[in-house]
Amino acid sequence: MDIISKAKELGELIALSEEMATLRRCEERVINDKKADRLLREQKMIQDELIRAAQNGEFTSTHEQLKNILAAKQEEIRNYSITADFLKAKENFDKLMKTINDVILFTITGEEPCSDSKCGSCGGCGSHA
Repeated sequence: MDIISKAKELGELIALSEEMATLRRCEERVINDKKADRLLREQKMIQDELIRAAQNGEFTSTHEQLKNILAAKQEEIRNYSITADFLKAKENFDKLMKTINDVILFTITGEEPCSDSKCGSCGGCGSHA
């Protein structure tokens, strides 16, 4: 088998994984729940405003207010079960994808993946430079 067919096979396995199934279920719940959808849209709007302010060099009290508003919105999202479940499912799926990537990189390079603590003992985290 060639590389591309193996990649397709891996993609099919990922698509059938429990992490992907859970993420899809949670995404569907968010889409069908007006409050969850509103919370995530509002968060995105606040993030966009913060980015615009930073790009324009506007580090004023308004910027601080936006950061506080965003923190409050993120707390509201974490406290609402539907969005909290979605975030947890996304986190679990992202962990699966990182693990897959780490295994592929280890197989190619022979180097262990970086730890979250950025130990500096590997060639990938950059903290040893």
